[in-house]
Amino acid sequence: MRRGARGQGGNLGFLRRRVRVREGQRGQSLVEFALLLPILLLLVLIAVDFGRVYLGWINLQNMARIGADFAANNAAKLAAHDGPTLTRYANQMAADASASNCPLAPGQPAEPAFTDIDGGGIGIGDRAAVTLVCRFHVITPLISFIVGSDLNVTASSVFPIKEGMLPTSSGGGGGGGCLAPSPGINATPSTSGPAPLTVTFRDASGGGTADSWLWIFKDSNDVEISRSTLQDPGQVVFNPAGTYTVTLQVTNACGSPTSAPTTITVGAANPPPPTCQVPSLKGVKFNSAQALWGLPKPPGAGFTTTVQRAPGAPNGNFTIQSQDIVAGNTPVPCDSVIHVNNP
Repeated sequence: MRRGARGQGGNLGFLRRRVRVREGQRGQSLVEFALLLPILLLLVLIAVDFGRVYLGWINLQNMARIGADFAANNAAKLAAHDGPTLTRYANQMAADASASNCPLAPGQPAEPAFTDIDGGGIGIGDRAAVTLVCRFHVITPLISFIVGSDLNVTASSVFPIKEGMLPTSSGGGGGGGCLAPSPGINATPSTSGPAPLTVTFRDASGGGTADSWLWIFKDSNDVEISRSTLQDPGQVVFNPAGTYTVTLQVTNACGSPTSAPTTITVGAANPPPPTCQVPSLKGVKFNSAQALWGLPKPPGAGFTTTVQRAPGAPNGNFTIQSQDIVAGNTPVPCDSVIHVNNP
């Protein structure tokens, strides 16, 4: 009995030691995790910051491409520091930057830079370059301690100039550095239909960049009825029925070509829909109302629809006390729908 008790006590002591070892290991793991947690959080913040910087750089690179394309198409005015064109460029860049997580740095956007490659003056085939700088705010303390709380991100893009800044004649003298516009008209939704016909006009010209536009609208007798100097005149109403023509003349330093006429065909106006006189249905049983409302006429008023129960109206053959189209002397379209109720 003593040996058994002694053996049992030894087993209990061994189990207690194992429990203490496990508790010690668990406590050690918690301490190690507590020591590693700040490092893990710092690594996560660093990864987030680098991801945000990369996304900002991608957005800035796309903005630089858009700006370089704008500069390539408006080289003459931008090089001459034309105020409205510079404003359009700045507004375009500001609108794109508003959707980015990296706002433009002070003094941005800088004006585009132009490079004369062949030494013959800035013109088609030379280069327009745009360089943009945005200021990224760092949220990770360690990175901000190393590079500062704000990090400048730079992106550049270069496009070939598509517009001659020093136009020369294409005839004789070896010109070719000037591109006249190619007029085009966009007319929507249709160039034919009944009167009055509304057509929306927009400039669809190609070729060189135009400086001015002249739209001429003529009737079937080739008589001018209106004109517009807007790039996009917008909606124009043609009335009465007849055939009209529209031409567009676009102008830059290289020429003033005129488009072929666009024909607008306006047919006779659609006849107004037939109208019917609304009868009074008050005091009439629901099952008898249709005879007074619909066809044939007479005894009905000639409406092509059926009498409907209003929301909340009772079922069955109730007596009508109200209707949502009031009876009177003013006729309404014969396809109107009436709802009745009690009350």
